[in-house]
Amino acid sequence: MSRVTPLRKAGNIQAGFQLIKNRKTMWCMIKAVWQGKYKMSGLSKWLLFAGLAYVILPFDFDWVPILGWLDDGVIILLLIKRLQTETHRYVRAKVMERKGES
Repeated sequence: MSRVTPLRKAGNIQAGFQLIKNRKTMWCMIKAVWQGKYKMSGLSKWLLFAGLAYVILPFDFDWVPILGWLDDGVIILLLIKRLQTETHRYVRAKVMERKGES
């Protein structure tokens, strides 16, 4: 019988919790992007927009109950991973900005 990995040990769920812990940084990043002080990568912008549209709009598999929930869950998980990566880029950019000021 195969061994099942517990959910709390899965790396993707840990990434989601890490993003929740760093939510203040994420909101600062979103605010900086909105104000034009930080330039998010074009790929990240496109993926976040497309992912949110996919989850919100009912044109996917939402008419099939379990499949609709699973595909939306996978998209949300991928969005969290992308936001985590972009938040790390933002933190590195802020550190480099502060080093330049010194």
